[in-house]
Amino acid sequence: MSLLAFADQPKDRSNLLATSLAGARDILDGCRQWRIWYLMGSSDMRRRYARSKLGQFWIMISSVVMISSIGLVWSYLWQLPVHDIVPFVALGLLIWQLMSGVLGEATTILPANGHYFLNQYMAASTVLLSMLYRHTITLLLNIVFPILLTVALGTPVTMNALLALPGLALLLVACFWSSFVVAILCARFRDVVQIVNSVLHVAMFVTPVLWKPEMLPQELRAYAEWNPLAVLMAVVRDPLLGRTVPLEGWLAAVGVSIGGLLLALTIIGRFRRRLVYWL
Repeated sequence: MSLLAFADQPKDRSNLLATSLAGARDILDGCRQWRIWYLMGSSDMRRRYARSKLGQFWIMISSVVMISSIGLVWSYLWQLPVHDIVPFVALGLLIWQLMSGVLGEATTILPANGHYFLNQYMAASTVLLSMLYRHTITLLLNIVFPILLTVALGTPVTMNALLALPGLALLLVACFWSSFVVAILCARFRDVVQIVNSVLHVAMFVTPVLWKPEMLPQELRAYAEWNPLAVLMAVVRDPLLGRTVPLEGWLAAVGVSIGGLLLALTIIGRFRRRLVYWL
């Protein structure tokens, strides 16, 4: 199958609806199999830290060391106050680790778990949900220190911080559908793995992870606002920092998450049955 044929979608509206419903059915089947993806994600985390006395606390320790080092160095390089740049960079790095970790692992997750599909019926979304669950738990463990650091450096915690919860939900939805599409593409075209990894390396520097959008010249800030990764990062990070997310930012995040999911359903529904032949 050529890449052009792969991208070709059904033109008939009823076919589009049928493939979308098939994609939604696969996701619902994966949600019903929550015990399986919960055990898969939990066992993988336990296996990584087997025979370690601190176990999963190593995740928090490594996060503290990385955030403290990069935040302080960045503060001196950019000549910015520590209380201003360190919490921004700390939260940005953690959110970026979630996004890049999910998309990077999605490139190989279907071939790596191909034995599940070859021996029994399993919804393809199950392995994607196990991966997303593992990365979400890692984020929740790591985010404790940046929040405490933010409070210690003088940023008050207000009710506005609760808006980070719906922001996180939108981020997870976007990570799920994008990783699903990436996994399908990489299972069919193995060269896409290198393309995705290369794009992620570049995307970190064009996304406000280690720098603030205010640092850009006025004429270039619009490009940052059109970056979907920056939009999803802002709805999680800005409420925790006491920054107000404009209504346009929330609408953009909803469009990327929910709108992207609806579009991805057609790809998932059309090619989910063919995955077993590509593994």
